[in-house]
Amino acid sequence: MSYRLHCPSPSPQIVELLGSGTSTGVPEVGCYCRTCLSLDPRDQRTRTSALVVSPAGKRILIDCSADFRQQALLAGIDHLDAIILTHQHYDHIGGLDDLRTISWRTELPIYAEPNVLESIKSRLHYYFGPHRYPGTPHLTLHPISSLEPFTLYDLTIEPIRVMHGKQPILGYRIGSFGFLTDLKSIAPEELEKLQGVELLFVNGLRYTKPHPTHQTIEEAIELTARVQSQRSYIIHLSHHAPPTAELQERLPEGVYVGYDGLTLRYTEGAGYTPQPTPDKLVRSGAEPFTYRDCGRIDYQAALKMQLQLWQERIDAKVAHQTVPEDVLLFCEHEPVLTIGKHGKQTNLLVSEALLNSKGIQLVQIERGGDITYHGPGQITGYPIFDLEHYGVGIKEYIHTMEQCIIDLLYLYGIRAERLEGATGVWIDAHTPQARKICAIGVHSSRYVTMHGFALNVNTDLSYFQLINPCGFTDKGVTSMEQEIGRGEVYFPLVKHQLEGLFRKHFTHLMYHLPNDDIL
Repeated sequence: MSYRLHCPSPSPQIVELLGSGTSTGVPEVGCYCRTCLSLDPRDQRTRTSALVVSPAGKRILIDCSADFRQQALLAGIDHLDAIILTHQHYDHIGGLDDLRTISWRTELPIYAEPNVLESIKSRLHYYFGPHRYPGTPHLTLHPISSLEPFTLYDLTIEPIRVMHGKQPILGYRIGSFGFLTDLKSIAPEELEKLQGVELLFVNGLRYTKPHPTHQTIEEAIELTARVQSQRSYIIHLSHHAPPTAELQERLPEGVYVGYDGLTLRYTEGAGYTPQPTPDKLVRSGAEPFTYRDCGRIDYQAALKMQLQLWQERIDAKVAHQTVPEDVLLFCEHEPVLTIGKHGKQTNLLVSEALLNSKGIQLVQIERGGDITYHGPGQITGYPIFDLEHYGVGIKEYIHTMEQCIIDLLYLYGIRAERLEGATGVWIDAHTPQARKICAIGVHSSRYVTMHGFALNVNTDLSYFQLINPCGFTDKGVTSMEQEIGRGEVYFPLVKHQLEGLFRKHFTHLMYHLPNDDIL
């Protein structure tokens, strides 16, 4: 049956070619051929792997190459939702050990044929034995036992049987995207599954000299003509292929040379179009801010510090002088209640005399929002940021702060979200059990911000019984400790991770890189 008769399947919104080289990579160790010595960055090829992002934002990795760590750093990958594997050769699974830093708290499903999963269990025996080695990632193995399509989040994955010499392996069709690697031959009925794809990645090791287990570039070109995809990219290239610029001149219309970092976005009606590929982490550029960990500090002392830093930047802008660099302060306070400029005293449920008897300060401040609590076990963050550095207004700034918190909580297996009309970060936001885990309140003048957020990590939540938190009477509060339910969370690590997420997201804003809600 022709694939054209199948029911339509959603296509990945984004496809990124993380690695485009064969098992030895390019340049090859010890080689001085003209391809290995090429100064064209497109000829710097790590081992083949691709990332697809579904319309719902789910990140699915195709093969976890031995260069995954390097690829993930360059692509800004800090989490994955699933992995699908083509086969068990080391250059396609050698990066699985590098998953430990992004999947050590939440389960990461891996889909592959049973023999591939057995190979993984053997190679990574310390992950799957009765006494799992501390710090290893939580990988769950899911066998692909037939060539029937299966659903993965909002995408349909169709396995395609190809032959890697005499070894049967898998390719995949995902909506209008097809992925074939390490292919030597394919049966007509399997090739039929690729009819109608708009984007095809297909392997071509070298130009004309036959190889026992891989297609040549000429064979790959012939296959693309049979599939008739709108755009085809040659991948899994070796140093025996001509340099990229020369090779591209020899390819027919609609066939292109794949390269590391190639990113294509899908648009209904227009298919896949290549996107600019900047250095996503801009490691050689200016840092977005400096960071200060103020430790346990009195609220009034922190407020005085904030005001001084904030006023310095306001004065510099008024005088048309160079504005000092942005600063991110992380603090932990003794118990204090703060009321924003629009806050209502009626949301304080006890007398000030009772607060004084308990040693709890009450401070009126110039920020948005109502009344909230700060205290031990809570990260209170104060970004003193000039929003003109990032090209955003106050709404997008708050949205970015919320995303930093949401991404942090994801690392701990906590699914958090926004709630329309209620600034901050919530758990079960759209249910009667809605509870806030992070409050946000901001003040700004001339686009310079102060105040910020308060994330409950190991916070004593009983203090919130003294107030209607943020003015709400029908919603609760929670903490990371309460949501995880396994005792106190390691506070220094949370601060370290959160500072890194702020650096990542605000670097993306500063350099106008793709929105990380999508990428």
